[in-house]
Amino acid sequence: MSILIDNLVEELISGLKHRLQSHEYSLDMENEKILKNILLKELRKPSIEQSRTPTQIVNNFLNKEFNDSFSLTPADFGEKAHKLIMKWGFQKTKDMNEQ
Repeated sequence: MSILIDNLVEELISGLKHRLQSHEYSLDMENEKILKNILLKELRKPSIEQSRTPTQIVNNFLNKEFNDSFSLTPADFGEKAHKLIMKWGFQKTKDMNEQ
């Protein structure tokens, strides 16, 4: 699942940057690194220990960083990220059913 997570995080960041630009926000390099680390730390945990979805992680980060209300959905990150979020969810479900 490691490759899936790495690809997911890259696509989330890419899609988020595009989405933020269209709403007159921007993610600087430092905040991009912070968000990437937060995502990787949470999503690399065993599935049973993960408490938030990728979308929840990003929305929480944005709400704190920009002091504004964000409620992005998986589709807001672009088609590729949306598909990777679904794959992550399927894999998480499979992992939890095997435990």
